[in-house]
Amino acid sequence: MATTGSPFEAPPTERYLGLQAAEIRVEPFAAHHLPLVAAFSERYWSRPRTEAFYRWRYLDSQPFSRMFLALTDAECLGMVFGLRKPYLIGGERTSCLEVFDWHCLPGLKGSGVGIRVMRAMMRVGERVISIGGTEDVLKTLPALGWQRIGGARMYELPLSADFLESGLRRRLPVRVPGERILLHAAAVTWFRPRRRTRRPLGRIVSVPVIDLEAQPLYQGETGYDVLQLPDAQLQRWTSSGCAGTGHFGFFHFASEGRLRGWAMTRVHDTPQGREAAILDVFAPEPDVALYTWMVSEAAFSLARARPHVIRARASCPILQAALCANRFRPDEAETPVYTWPKTLRNDLRLHITLNHSDGPLRPYPLPGDATGLLAKPVDSAPAL
Repeated sequence: MATTGSPFEAPPTERYLGLQAAEIRVEPFAAHHLPLVAAFSERYWSRPRTEAFYRWRYLDSQPFSRMFLALTDAECLGMVFGLRKPYLIGGERTSCLEVFDWHCLPGLKGSGVGIRVMRAMMRVGERVISIGGTEDVLKTLPALGWQRIGGARMYELPLSADFLESGLRRRLPVRVPGERILLHAAAVTWFRPRRRTRRPLGRIVSVPVIDLEAQPLYQGETGYDVLQLPDAQLQRWTSSGCAGTGHFGFFHFASEGRLRGWAMTRVHDTPQGREAAILDVFAPEPDVALYTWMVSEAAFSLARARPHVIRARASCPILQAALCANRFRPDEAETPVYTWPKTLRNDLRLHITLNHSDGPLRPYPLPGDATGLLAKPVDSAPAL
């Protein structure tokens, strides 16, 4: 079971017949568990296999993370990991755990190992949030008493003929004469990000992280009932991973002498080509014009790195409209958002983006890419 699927998961060849429940114990992660966690990771995923990566991923994150392990004396059989983040829920500051990497070894599927580690997470005493996941996860969470509080939709802005062609092949296996020319024209004209120069709403400034300067944005009415708060320490950890994780950008949007909002972006290389993402866009009490301008500036800055696609995710209808106004294409399916305990209203205004769970980290670089494919930092900052 997994909160997020991995294209590199190991095949279900392992079997643990005869393993007794009494032989398995569930413990919170501690530094001495790192060798067992590294061995689990290497059996389950294709991720970097270096001491520096494991230290960053599991040790450096401890000030703001919780992880529970299902263990025997010899190995780790399953885990669940959560990043602790501050939220505003109903106007009150609340500590939440966003869960991901909820997995057990393939041969243990259906054994109850995954349930045991998740129940340990549920007993921590903090609100737990899960966004998306595999089919098994989306069946299991309601059975455990979790509450669905809404959904978010993925968006993509294709910027290359190759990316458009790969999508076309999934829908139309037969090639159309002249399609390559048409796809290239669409990528460089219709989908090309544009700055809003006729009626600019303000200016965009690159900053190291989103920190104390943004706090006034969260005072008073924000327009949202469930809203993640920026955490500069967490942002520094996220952007300090191995080079293969990519380059992160943080931006302030100001107008009329005051800060209106902020955005977080990412550029990273994959075996399929360079990708980019608008991880987060936030402004209090936004309207479509404001978010449309912010998205256009963020996309324009990312286009300088020449990605073949820019991705985003949004639960807010206003941000969704702004993405569509910038010609981002919505996914057909909606990503469900679940929480524990089951105590919230069902009509909450959510602000869920790619800056949740492991959205800013996936896809992880491959083992041979621990040094990254980017020879130098990507200049994604726009001209001011």
